[in-house]
Amino acid sequence: MAVKYPAFRKKFPLLVTGGLLALQPVAVPFVFAAEQFACQPDASGGWNCASNAASPTLPPRPVHSGSAVSTASTEKSTTAKAQQQPTASTKLVTESKGRALASRSADYSHLDWVPREQLTPAQLAETGPYCAGTYVEPDRPGKFDTTPMSEAPTYVSAKATRYEQEQEIATLAGEVVLRQGSIQVEADEANLHQLENRGELTGNVRFRDRDALLVGDRAEIFLDSGEAKVENAEYVVHSGKVRGSAQYAKREETAIIRLKDGTYTSCEPGENTWHLRGNNVTLNPATGFGSATNVTLRVKDIPVFYTPYIHFPIDDRRQSGFLAPSIGSSSDNGISVQTPYYFNLAPNFDATLYPHMMSERGLLMEGEFRYLTRSSEGQFGAAYLDDSNDDRKQQSEYEDQRWMYSWQNRTGLDSRWLAEVDYTDISDPYYFQDLDTNLDINQPDFLDQRGTLTYRGDTYTARLNVHAYERATVTDITPYERLPQLTLDGRLPFQPGGLNFAYKTEFVSFQRSLRTGNFVDKNGGPINPDNTVGTPWYDTRLRGLNRAEGERIHLEPGVSLPLNWSWGFIKPSLKYAYTQYDLDLDARGRNPEFDGVTDFKRSPDRSVPILSVDSGLYFDRDTQWFGKDYRQTLEPRLFYLYVQEEDQDDIPIFDTGESSFSYSSLWRENRFSGKDRIGDANQVSLGVTSRWVESNGFERQRFSIGQAFYFEDRKVTMPDNPRSGRTPLDQRSDYTSDVSPYALEYMYRYNNDWRFTSTFNWDPDSRSTRSGSAMWHYQPADNPGKIVNVGYRYRNDTMRYDQASGEWTYGSDFGTPEDANYIKDYYKINQHDFSVIWPVVPQWSVIARWQHDYSRSRTLEAFGGFEYDSCCWKLRLINRYWVDYDETSLNPDRNDEPDRGIFLQIVLKGLGGVVGNATETFLDEGIQGYREREDQAF
Repeated sequence: MAVKYPAFRKKFPLLVTGGLLALQPVAVPFVFAAEQFACQPDASGGWNCASNAASPTLPPRPVHSGSAVSTASTEKSTTAKAQQQPTASTKLVTESKGRALASRSADYSHLDWVPREQLTPAQLAETGPYCAGTYVEPDRPGKFDTTPMSEAPTYVSAKATRYEQEQEIATLAGEVVLRQGSIQVEADEANLHQLENRGELTGNVRFRDRDALLVGDRAEIFLDSGEAKVENAEYVVHSGKVRGSAQYAKREETAIIRLKDGTYTSCEPGENTWHLRGNNVTLNPATGFGSATNVTLRVKDIPVFYTPYIHFPIDDRRQSGFLAPSIGSSSDNGISVQTPYYFNLAPNFDATLYPHMMSERGLLMEGEFRYLTRSSEGQFGAAYLDDSNDDRKQQSEYEDQRWMYSWQNRTGLDSRWLAEVDYTDISDPYYFQDLDTNLDINQPDFLDQRGTLTYRGDTYTARLNVHAYERATVTDITPYERLPQLTLDGRLPFQPGGLNFAYKTEFVSFQRSLRTGNFVDKNGGPINPDNTVGTPWYDTRLRGLNRAEGERIHLEPGVSLPLNWSWGFIKPSLKYAYTQYDLDLDARGRNPEFDGVTDFKRSPDRSVPILSVDSGLYFDRDTQWFGKDYRQTLEPRLFYLYVQEEDQDDIPIFDTGESSFSYSSLWRENRFSGKDRIGDANQVSLGVTSRWVESNGFERQRFSIGQAFYFEDRKVTMPDNPRSGRTPLDQRSDYTSDVSPYALEYMYRYNNDWRFTSTFNWDPDSRSTRSGSAMWHYQPADNPGKIVNVGYRYRNDTMRYDQASGEWTYGSDFGTPEDANYIKDYYKINQHDFSVIWPVVPQWSVIARWQHDYSRSRTLEAFGGFEYDSCCWKLRLINRYWVDYDETSLNPDRNDEPDRGIFLQIVLKGLGGVVGNATETFLDEGIQGYREREDQAF
């Protein structure tokens, strides 16, 4: 029979409980005259009681062990005498004060500890790789009950009971269980005081409540509020995988747990590699965080750190408090200490402050605010530093009051309107060369200052874009800004006969403010000793149409007929591209002395038809490869492209570049990106792809090869400097070739653990490699701690604007041999990249990376070290060498300056990193698969 009552009065529930436990219809002064009942707990957690007939001569009551209530006599005097003597359970409390808490169970099962070999696959997946087990909260009635304690009914069960009418005390013995709401208490024996609605429990007390477990020798609980006190306590928070002990633990009505002389650790039971010890420790399961006062951090019971107060997580939720500090040293900044503080403002708002003290520069204050609303997401960031380092004091555009601010935002105004902002500004172009940032900001040569408004219709998309840039380097020309850009792309809603009518339209205004004058070095003088006025900015090297500004209108209507079958496809397409400009050219751009344009056209236009036919077939067959069954496909593809030649020499280059050649470029309609050049073409591209696919859909390998055949030379190219005396075709032999390079792509996956990818482009005319790459990646799904990356890249066919010579150049050198800053093979990519994280013995792994540039015979980055990883802490020690600036610089003494450093990282799991958290940055950027490893390995 289950005993259940509603808590509508504070004392009534316990009165009913006591009465039902005794099951006596009439209160009598002598217990031996009462009817006897034997009660056992049933499956629901309540009572199952059977009546025994009263006997005139009762046999002596059994003598219970120390875990049961003392009932040696039925006489009042005997009972009173027994109450004056210590019971076995009281003796147990006394004895337990001097014993180790771990002795409660040799296998720590009293803490819900389950060894690794007994975990289910789901539990094993959530357990760290070097943990011998984990804490598993058992299923129980009421585990997820959210009823308030004042309203929750109480269930009780035990093997034996006795009720004392005068004291109004119900005594339970043997496997005592009390459950109310989400709380469940177990003990060897219990006394329930009905007048106080209070329970006293002794012997192997286990107090459970919503992901928390308290174990002790004695406990006191108030049934109407859930308040409890457990003496000589141990505790476990299951979700956070943390545990500890205390002289006593108090559970408040709010479910907050307070520990007297408590400890905290995420280490396994019986192994205190590290733990916190504090006078007063507070654990709040509702927020997922704890705090402690007068705290010492102990490693192997040796105190290594003291703090008067600490705030720490007990699960994976977030809350305000200090994050792990970072300490470092460098030649530019000196000794640096950063102590971040996190503000958990609301579930959808937070902020982080990053005070960063540098001995050579001063205090850098940096912070960010993040938000997430029903329609918006984004972040604000800002930083300020009064820089005391005067190394750049005389350098052009330098400011000692250094600042940075940024705003990234996405707002859905409704189901069709989207507003975006990406705006960053800095005090000077050297900001990111001298200072690091903790904000999520890319650090390219130019920072975005962009705002976009997009409308998505049923058959079209309209966009308004305003895009400016902030210079983050002095070693590049000023880029064009789009102020503004309007686009309208879409298709017609009707498709007669399967025809697809589409269109693209754009209006954009390109503007920029070119720099004039000369650059001076950090001493305020010329960089070149022979130049008494300084070194000119690269902007001054712009000539002719490269100095133009203006507006551009582009219209591109088209029609296509896509036809698809199970065995192939064909898609003929016809487009008409019309572009019109309204240009302005400054006096220097018109001056013949500086290779200016003498026949400048203010409003050039261009009309180009584009005809293409894309087609392909699909064949497959069943085959075997190394004794395994596969479905092999053969997918030939043919693409014909015709684009009429149009003279475009009087059109400037605003946003256009030439795409690198690859297998995918065989199927493009334009070999240029952007709209300032549309390449002429009369060519056919042939390619074939073959795949090996298993019956479960797993693609084992894929191989593609293709080549383009040209029927005419290509005349349209990027502009060239007439001073060179060469025409574009003289420089580009590939424009007069009848065939393109052979383009190959290959992918092989042995299984889900490792894969190999490769590209290769070989020029049959020069019998040389144009570009290629090979990448081998290994990372087992069941052991992501193992990582091996081996890669190689080669490219020698880059089309770019040479800032030093002021020419569009196809090749790899920086400048010309006559230039003082000439660097051979500067843009040629000829690099290998090797990285590895590999366990050498259990818990010990080596970490290494080596990235080498063969063109310039230099190491770009190299680091090596080791990692020790256990269930509750991790240590990394890494020695690193890297090239600080990998771009040409107007400061020769700062060009490609290497840095060296030794990085120590200590992570106490459950507390976060203690020192060296900056190590995460270069490991994540340098080793493919590192982030997946950390996310899966905790």
